Amino acid sequence: MKELLSIIFGLCIALSLNGQQPAQTQKLSVKLTNIKTKSKILFVGLYRKSDEFPELTKTWKNAKIKSTSNESTIEFDVPYGEYAIAVFHDLNGNGKLDKNLFGYPSEAFGFSNNIRPKFSSPDFSDCKHAFNQNSNTLTIELN
Repeated sequence: MKELLSIIFGLCIALSLNGQQPAQTQKLSVKLTNIKTKSKILFVGLYRKSDEFPELTKTWKNAKIKSTSNESTIEFDVPYGEYAIAVFHDLNGNGKLDKNLFGYPSEAFGFSNNIRPKFSSPDFSDCKHAFNQNSNTLTIELN
């Protein structure tokens, strides 16, 4: 009876995976530099191609960290793949990226690949980072 239950259990797992192995996660390390104000919260959003980059409420994974120096590092446990990252430094503690009259951010921000947008938010393709065993760290300098 135990053998039969083991076989059924194994079959259920095999069918639920549908021939796919679960993706193993690795540590993607993101170093944030040029942090000018300490003791404020940094919002970091990690996006896949299918997510609504750089919409801050539509991230795949996100994190908040308190700045304690002019550099901070955060790690995400994710499978290898292509990701884009958006960061902003919430200087007034309202939980959102404030913008000026013209729609340009009035708080420090940054994107993977250190893209510096002039008139509109960048696209995922501009900011994507190929995370693999040879490229597992990236640095974002805040504007």
